[in-house]
Amino acid sequence: MWDAKTQRVGHSPTVVADISEFAWFVRDMPAAATAVLLGQTRLYAGDWDGNLRAWSEEGKQLWIAEAEDRVERMCGARDAESPFICATAGSQISSLDAASGEMRWIRQLVGSSDLVVCSDDGSRVLATSSVYEIELNDFIETTCWRFDADGESVREDTFEERPWHLLLDEKGVATMGIGRPRCGLITQNDNESNHINLAEDNPILCGSTIGDKTIFGHASGLVTMLKENSDGLIELDSGHGDSVHTLHFDGTSIIAGGDDGEVRSISTKGDVKWSENLGSALDECTIGFEIGGEKSCWVGTWDGLNATLWVLSGNDGKTLLQFTNLSRIRALASREDRVVIGLDDGRVLLFNQELFCRRLNDNNNVENNSDNNDDEADDSVEGAGRLSLQERLRALRK
Repeated sequence: MWDAKTQRVGHSPTVVADISEFAWFVRDMPAAATAVLLGQTRLYAGDWDGNLRAWSEEGKQLWIAEAEDRVERMCGARDAESPFICATAGSQISSLDAASGEMRWIRQLVGSSDLVVCSDDGSRVLATSSVYEIELNDFIETTCWRFDADGESVREDTFEERPWHLLLDEKGVATMGIGRPRCGLITQNDNESNHINLAEDNPILCGSTIGDKTIFGHASGLVTMLKENSDGLIELDSGHGDSVHTLHFDGTSIIAGGDDGEVRSISTKGDVKWSENLGSALDECTIGFEIGGEKSCWVGTWDGLNATLWVLSGNDGKTLLQFTNLSRIRALASREDRVVIGLDDGRVLLFNQELFCRRLNDNNNVENNSDNNDDEADDSVEGAGRLSLQERLRALRK
């Protein structure tokens, strides 16, 4: 079991605790947990060796399944007649029944499978796969695959660039932020695919979509918002020159960061609400449930040896809690009153808002009592010193 330290900023004592004490439940995957997905009530996870698991909201294991290789990404069709999830792994995309884990269909892709999204009703499933050239040490082409609910091919488009973000809107239009040489966006529907020449020579490395708003993070450190008609980008923050590798958007606020260890909170109007340097490169981030009436920001950092999970105030960026000496954080997601992380040691931890806040309050009470006890101990020592001095004076008078 990995030890973790929880530390409140503004207090000198360090309270040693295990991160699992703050979790609703902890489950173990056979290998590193590389992907997590929160359903309406279920939790799904995939690992480095292609193992797939599902648990109920109480932590009961519902099913076990296997994919071809390392699970890259997962998505879910919650409003489908029979809800299902999809996972990209190895060179395949797999569709599984959400309740039973029964394999619905598997499709072979070209190269390694990467991103996957699906419509809520399950009528369209999209995945990307990339071909890597060892001699060039780079990806040479990508294909975006479009399937219907039964896994039948609708269309496929191949292009040079690799997309780092894939979204599917309510009209069935896919948008991909891509890298060099062309950069910009590629859009795809059932009938055609088009390149939109935006942010020339400034690759899009990550993105996040809520409703009709999409936010992108760029290699230059720029954070942008896609215009409603998808024909342009609105600059929100130029950053400080370091690439944005991870980003999350909850509809009103954005958190973003990269290798320089700085995490920024930005509004959709372009105002930087706060900025904090966490000292190590950011791996993952998400905006989570409210703590003390304010949204929380969960950030995973990696210093090359150990990971730290930071829980920050969404209001001012101050550290509410941190867990250190963790195995590397491979996946991090949130939904309503839950946050889930997947660790390199195979652990999957689900956090529930009510329990987490209760544990946090208990932790603070312990620290406050410890501070009070220290003060009382100091008073006792001081009193004992005075008493000893008085006794020595009396002895001298005799």
